Amino acid sequence: MAASKCSSSADGYVRFNNDIVSVNDAFDSNVFDQSVPHDLSTDLGDDLDRNVGEGDSVELTSPTDQYTHAHMNGRWDMNYHEAAIFLEEGENNEKFDSHPRELKTLPAYLLVHNEWYYGLDLITSLILLILALGEDPAVPAFKLPVFIHGTIELVALTVIGVELALKLKWIGWRTILKHKRTMLKCITLAIMFVEAMIVLVRQSSHFRVTRALRPIFLVDTRHLGGVRRCIRQILQSLPPILDMLLLIFFFVSAYSLLGYYLFSQDENNTFFITLFNSFVSMFVLLTTANFPDVMMPAYAKSKWYCLFFISYLCIVLYILMNLMLAVVYETFTNIEREKFRKLLLHKRQACNHAFRLLVTRHQPQKMRFQQFEGLMHYYAPNKSIQDVVLMFKQMNTSGSGFLSQSEFCNVYDAVSLK
Repeated sequence: MAASKCSSSADGYVRFNNDIVSVNDAFDSNVFDQSVPHDLSTDLGDDLDRNVGEGDSVELTSPTDQYTHAHMNGRWDMNYHEAAIFLEEGENNEKFDSHPRELKTLPAYLLVHNEWYYGLDLITSLILLILALGEDPAVPAFKLPVFIHGTIELVALTVIGVELALKLKWIGWRTILKHKRTMLKCITLAIMFVEAMIVLVRQSSHFRVTRALRPIFLVDTRHLGGVRRCIRQILQSLPPILDMLLLIFFFVSAYSLLGYYLFSQDENNTFFITLFNSFVSMFVLLTTANFPDVMMPAYAKSKWYCLFFISYLCIVLYILMNLMLAVVYETFTNIEREKFRKLLLHKRQACNHAFRLLVTRHQPQKMRFQQFEGLMHYYAPNKSIQDVVLMFKQMNTSGSGFLSQSEFCNVYDAVSLK
């Protein structure tokens, strides 16, 4: 990531030190003009107000009148850096309303989007989970005194709190209401912190239900993004599944009531003595675990009673259960398809935001190679100049020597090429 791959200066941006490599040997100098243009840099704030709307993010800086003056003050470098941030937000599926809008929020953004931050967050979350081995009731071999495991828990929660404070400084305290996962994490952290303080003051452990909430911190780490997506899809698919579950529950209840009135008078039939026993028996029969035992007392009384159990299995087990499986599959397929569609649109929107930062007012629909190379210094610093040249040439399908907005939208595929 750009935030973690480049070293930051005092204001949070990385400055170039005459490291822009000339590529005149690779391309025709008439096509790829490397000279400094004297037209104006695109103002993202103005463009977004006109084209995107008030709800979207704006750029950190406003370009100056002349490119040369802007380049001397590092304004193009700042545009390169912010464009790389936009591409990262598109790649990571992060909302643009949390885009750093001011210079003072940029250091917090750089710290949060850092490999060391991700590693510390993961280790701290794992420590909180492993701590359950030493807390009462503990595994005898790992049992720890209250003071030790209470202090470790408090330190771990403090580290998570500092990390969360950095994130809130970046996204803003008011934005927390829109980020439900962050709000849930804040509430859980506050409750567990107070409880850990109580344990240290009392020097004794009590029955703590909140320990069951510790996996929330682990699931919220960057390394478990796939788990979060799976949980989100399960929650999103619950409404149609609940409809099928209610339908199955209706048939189980109806057959339970009918079985109670048919077989409760038989003293030898212990499966339908009470209405509750009748419901449990029919629910277990849904899995065929008690079949044909549940049917035999009634079958011994009359062979026609077998139709009751056979009809139940045909309707509930072979029809409704298969329908529910089809509903689950269809729901997950639709959610997965919609997720990829939104991800594609989100990436394209990120490319549009970045593109506006990398073009000039006189050529608002064309990106020069020099700007593309500057972007790659932040977004993909591990790429060599030859890789950057090949990526630019692969994206420039029109052969014009400039990248259009539609061509630039293929930047994610180009960067992934090896």
